[in-house]
Amino acid sequence: MYKCMRRLLLLAAALLCLCGAAGGETARDITSGCLFNGAYGNSIRDEFYTSVWESSRRNGVHALVVEATQGQTIGGLLIRWRTRPLALRMEAQNAAGEWETIGGCEADFLAQYIPVNDLPAVRLMERETGGDIRLEISQITVLSPGELPPEIQVWQKAPDKVDLMLLAAHPDDEVLWFGGLLPTYAGELGREVLVVNASYASFDRRLELLDCLWTCGVRSYPVFLGYPDICANERSQVLQRWNWERVVGDVVALYRRYRPDVVMLHAANGESGHWAHIILSEAGREAALAAGDAQRFAQSAQCYGVWNVPKVYMHLYQGNPVRLDWHVPLERFDGRTGFEVADEGFRCHRSQLGGGWAMQLGGENDNAVFGLWRSTVGADSEAADLFEHIAPRQP
Repeated sequence: MYKCMRRLLLLAAALLCLCGAAGGETARDITSGCLFNGAYGNSIRDEFYTSVWESSRRNGVHALVVEATQGQTIGGLLIRWRTRPLALRMEAQNAAGEWETIGGCEADFLAQYIPVNDLPAVRLMERETGGDIRLEISQITVLSPGELPPEIQVWQKAPDKVDLMLLAAHPDDEVLWFGGLLPTYAGELGREVLVVNASYASFDRRLELLDCLWTCGVRSYPVFLGYPDICANERSQVLQRWNWERVVGDVVALYRRYRPDVVMLHAANGESGHWAHIILSEAGREAALAAGDAQRFAQSAQCYGVWNVPKVYMHLYQGNPVRLDWHVPLERFDGRTGFEVADEGFRCHRSQLGGGWAMQLGGENDNAVFGLWRSTVGADSEAADLFEHIAPRQP
């Protein structure tokens, strides 16, 4: 009887939630008034990704109980994981006070949004082990029922076929050296854009990257290769940790899996001379030559087939150069330019703001200047369009 009543209550709550969304009511951030395992949990709701909340065993399990302020209900949760995402089971209490499973999420994203059907409290625990694994969370945002505001990240997995792939050595490189690329092509033009990140120095930098990408209009979750972040004076010092064949093989597999029409790479000199930039650019070029050859890196060829990347661009490359205009007002960003949106995205990298890095106009590392290093579809004209000669994507 209790289970039947519970299902009816959940159905009614879901209908109310849908009606509220249809009415256009925007979900509000109600985190400040919520309790987390019976406490206010400052480390889980502060604005710093470097802080972390860790669960401790309660009633024999590692779990997080989120309770809304009296008189309010929960419409959704945005969890930002500290180390790795977990597959979660979400539970709600029935009329007898017992916890029952009502949903959950897969271990997909470091910033994971979980919808909740208008409930006063929910309990979360690792699904596969039934709560035997500790939860490590950098930040959580609790939302009331309603339409999600645009800043709430609801990531999607990259499709099997992307339009553009950007290989960036570190978080923030995607805007510092590529300017308004992401706001223009992902946000304004709606291209399927996949960002590949090679390395990061600390866990919080991954969350900063997600904030930047979301700000710039990217909705496909990036690829984190997870190489160690190495600042070295010599090429060999990086390759001792990265391994050349591994890097090329990883990039070949990405080309074959996601079949990009356009690939964007760092400059040959690594912009700032950073060896990680240089090696990743070189690997991106070598992989473009190898990805169409089934004899090279045969395992990924068997898994995904081969792919001959149609167009590969390099930052600052002098062959078949193209200057892209990042100062055109973008309709989807309320008239702000690609450069202005990219600058806002860069400011999401809060750990880097005191290090002397900033978005720059022009200069020797002009982030609007690229060159077509390789093309299977012919040379570019003066149209300044990365997708020139590329057939439109089929719906």
